[in-house]
Amino acid sequence: MKRIFYAALCALLLAGQAGAWRGEVGWTFQAGSGLTSGVAVAGGLVLAGDGDGTLYAVQRASGQQAWAYQGTNTIVGTPSVLEDKVIFAQADGTLTCLRLSDGSVVWQSLPPDTGAATLTDGTAVGGGKVFLVRGDEKLYALSAADGKPLWSYESSQELRSAPAFAEGVLLLGEQGGVFSVIDPESGRRLTGGGAGGAINTPTVSDGSAFFSSWDGSVQRIKLKGNIPQWKASVGDPVTTPPAVGQGKVFVGTGRGNIAALDAKSGNILWQFNTQGGEVMAQPVVGEGMVFAGGGQGVLSILNAATGKLLSTFTTGAAINGTPAFEGGVLYLGSGDGSLYAIM
Repeated sequence: MKRIFYAALCALLLAGQAGAWRGEVGWTFQAGSGLTSGVAVAGGLVLAGDGDGTLYAVQRASGQQAWAYQGTNTIVGTPSVLEDKVIFAQADGTLTCLRLSDGSVVWQSLPPDTGAATLTDGTAVGGGKVFLVRGDEKLYALSAADGKPLWSYESSQELRSAPAFAEGVLLLGEQGGVFSVIDPESGRRLTGGGAGGAINTPTVSDGSAFFSSWDGSVQRIKLKGNIPQWKASVGDPVTTPPAVGQGKVFVGTGRGNIAALDAKSGNILWQFNTQGGEVMAQPVVGEGMVFAGGGQGVLSILNAATGKLLSTFTTGAAINGTPAFEGGVLYLGSGDGSLYAIM
């Protein structure tokens, strides 16, 4: 009985501490090669993929490997989780769906034999479907249950950024600067907008779509009625999808800057230079902080309100995959092959 009481007391103490982020490494997991994907957290597992095509599922509590699946090529984007499935993309155009609990294969979708079916980003999931873009200038919808093709949407532009699914609609950014709202049931383009450069993966929050472009612009559009709200320029090519939180929009740029804009007005509130080269990982917001990974392997932790640098965390190689912040813990993957749980 004493042991049970002691274990319960420890659990309560740990739960009370979960909200206070201290910047201390709780555990480190070493992959077989550099981590290339973003990080996803689901079902008590932390998921990340490497350059050799291995997807790792690591126990969130201990950092011990739960299972690993060996694919055929570099894993790109961030793994998508839909109920009991995890779906991930590889650079050779292969899409694989695994059972989250044990890593067994549910289905696999191989690229069409067109010679230009590569993948440079991950997937979006929702409504029982999986959405992805391949190098053949097409947006695809597959059944999440069995991977069978449902429809495809042909763009006139190159597609390199993952689509986004939220609030019943599918959003797509094209390399030629076209932003589209797509009906997820039919694949028909409903409406859209544009920018002067390649558009990153859009983000949806509070009934609005936020999208950023390599021309330096960030825009907000009200989804109902496709009504433009504002458009702002941060002065540098924007290289990340927007992150929305705490009334602000955060983006990373090709010159190493993190910019914060007011989500209502689009006014630029602050900018911070990471001194780490091009920012490719989407910023992550949590507990009043912004976590921004840099191309030289340095994670900058900023005050979300002011942009003041609070601390840094250095890894051994580039941080190009988007981290995850869950339950007061930051899960960070690096090109040095390490997956970190920072508390």
